[in-house]
Amino acid sequence: MSAGVFSVLPENFFSPLARINRQHYAALLVLYYRLFQENTRGLERELVIREFMNYLALHRETLEAEEDGTDETDSEAVPAAAEGMRGIREFDFAGSPAGGEDPGKAFPAGTGSRTKFFDEREAANRFLRRLVGAGWLSEEILADFTRVVNITAWGKPFFEGLIRVDEGLKTEYESHVVNVYSSLCGETVKENGHFMVLKAREEARALIDSLKVLSQSIKGYYEKLKAEAVRSRAASVLHEHYDLYAGEVLDKAYKRLKTSDNVSRYRRAIFGQVADLLHDGEWLDRSASKYMRILQIDRDACRKKLEFMLEEIRDDLKSVDPLEDEIDRRNADYSRSSTEIIRAYIEPDSTIAGKLGILIKALYSGGGELSSVLAHGLYRIAFLSPSSLALRRQREEGDFNAPPSPADVEALSKAEAEFLERMKKRLSIKRIKSWLDEQGGTEKILLPGDLIRGEESFIRFVYALLYGDSRQDFDYAVEEPGGAEREAKAAGYVVPDVRLRRKGL
Repeated sequence: MSAGVFSVLPENFFSPLARINRQHYAALLVLYYRLFQENTRGLERELVIREFMNYLALHRETLEAEEDGTDETDSEAVPAAAEGMRGIREFDFAGSPAGGEDPGKAFPAGTGSRTKFFDEREAANRFLRRLVGAGWLSEEILADFTRVVNITAWGKPFFEGLIRVDEGLKTEYESHVVNVYSSLCGETVKENGHFMVLKAREEARALIDSLKVLSQSIKGYYEKLKAEAVRSRAASVLHEHYDLYAGEVLDKAYKRLKTSDNVSRYRRAIFGQVADLLHDGEWLDRSASKYMRILQIDRDACRKKLEFMLEEIRDDLKSVDPLEDEIDRRNADYSRSSTEIIRAYIEPDSTIAGKLGILIKALYSGGGELSSVLAHGLYRIAFLSPSSLALRRQREEGDFNAPPSPADVEALSKAEAEFLERMKKRLSIKRIKSWLDEQGGTEKILLPGDLIRGEESFIRFVYALLYGDSRQDFDYAVEEPGGAEREAKAAGYVVPDVRLRRKGL
């Protein structure tokens, strides 16, 4: 079985983030990476140790003792540059060094029956040694004997992920669409089309992923809201709605999505440019020739990959609207449910459900002023039986098993025949495809003037546009030449100036 990512990553790469002090390992990695970004080369080891010491001194009360003994980061995985650190004795993060009193700078930490001492330098060395041994960082001795700490090549993406989580996940929508537009509609795409298509595809996929994450986030908050409501925890419901959902979803993501017009502004131009590039054989050949140098495969395969990526970009942008509709629906469901739950807590008598709740509590309280003066016809029931069901009228025995009347059978047969007749006349995908084929779609690109000759053909044309824009299994694609909003006239109808091209033609 293939080792997968661990053919590149060290086997103990994630071990620091699984330890008892994992929050401190993560914080130190973030601290290091911010310093690394501010410098043009690796950081001197003494600077790293000093910053680690400052952090550990501030958080010494929350450090936990880790197990002593042989550690994977003290084994042969430690580079030769770290050999000088092997002589440092094992250290109890929560107490004093193993082996005696503190030889260096020490100060009291914590409370208890005995005084504990904390050596921040030794703790900083131990944390750094573990991170080096796990493969997050590496040490190097320069020609002038300066010891520097660098990040590893495989660790860089994980540093970026930690930084994003630490700073707060910010969902981007506008930048993705703008980047797709600038990649495909700029001048660079003419000379370096393969690079621009790759970048545009990556940005289009990132946009869809962001929308999916937002949709799932709303669903997660909705599930938590229902759980808090079941536990009857009003304070938790209010915190969930106003502190968490409003801050993390509404303010940071949903409002920015709904107030941005970049998706609708640039999408039509992107569709037009994608159509132009797919039909520009010279550009496809030229870009495929350059793409060959990267993939090391033949030109035809590279050309097909470019065409596939352009079609993916178009399809991804077409799927934005359904995703936005799903997000709107989930947000409306969450807002409605949250509002009803909060109102039930704050003003229980403002809703029918709340009034019923008050009434039931009063009736089953075993007394009280309300239950004594309230006239009602509800009584306690010890068990449920068929007689507990209230019906408007008593049904006679055998009513449910009696055969239907001839009139009902005739009406049902007539309704079934009408339904089947409507289904025969329905303009399904198969019918519209066959109609387009009959109009010459298998041999040429169809224009509005070729299709619209009267009312019936106009309706079929509208169906063809709807299927082409929304259904992946439709054999025809809708193209807008030049990306401009132009109109065409056909048989007295004013329609968009579009083309219907059979896929693969």
